[in-house]
Amino acid sequence: MKKILIPTDFSSNAMSALQYGVSLASALGEVELTLLHTYEVHSNAGMFVSVSDFMKKDAVDQVLEAIKKVEPRLQNGVTIDSQILRGNTVDLITDFARRNQYDLILMGTQGASGLQEIFFGSTTNAVLKQSEVPVLAVPAGYRYAPVEKIVLAIDEEGLSDQSLVAPLVSISKAYDAPVCVFHQSAAFDRDGIDPSVDAALSGLAHSFHYELEKEQVNESINSFVTDCGAQLLVMVRRQRGFLEEVFHVSATTRKVFSTSIPLLILKEC
Repeated sequence: MKKILIPTDFSSNAMSALQYGVSLASALGEVELTLLHTYEVHSNAGMFVSVSDFMKKDAVDQVLEAIKKVEPRLQNGVTIDSQILRGNTVDLITDFARRNQYDLILMGTQGASGLQEIFFGSTTNAVLKQSEVPVLAVPAGYRYAPVEKIVLAIDEEGLSDQSLVAPLVSISKAYDAPVCVFHQSAAFDRDGIDPSVDAALSGLAHSFHYELEKEQVNESINSFVTDCGAQLLVMVRRQRGFLEEVFHVSATTRKVFSTSIPLLILKEC
């Protein structure tokens, strides 16, 4: 993992995510960080140019200030630069990450305070849905901690492509962190973890954990994360047909706003 994109709106959540990204990149080593700010101008035609110029200048000042704060913490060959773009935030983030071949988008999330439903339209969640690049969502108020254990929560479908877990493998190796693979099943004799998962994690310390279905999968994952003492949760976002999207509420989407630790979303192509 050599290129990480960190979108920012200069909020406290975004700045916490930047701090986390600097620490993660320093652990990985030789990473190019890019701080990306986007802005939109909604004004009358006669005011458009002046307003746009003002917003860009203000963004430049804030980006430079943010970089100045974190530069002393850059280690192990990590560098940081910035981009300021005008247009739709979600489209710009996802397109910029794809065109410039970033390995990861790292973003902060809003605090749900038990009302996670109202945040389903947030920028982070919209990027998660649209991005072809893996997304690492850092919960509001989360304080960086070295990754000692990783939980990979997975369903029975396994992995269609072993390269899907490349970001997970990079982080596991950087921290020498074992991976605990979690799977909830209705019946042990019929369901299980697909062998492709074991193959994809070869070379990493990993273990498999099964649980009979007794509660909502989100609650089961949260309980396992707590019991395991993990600092990173990883899930796979599946491609679904139209009808499935209409009638199926993605557990991955819900987890963005209920997990207490950073969540890495690996998107299946």
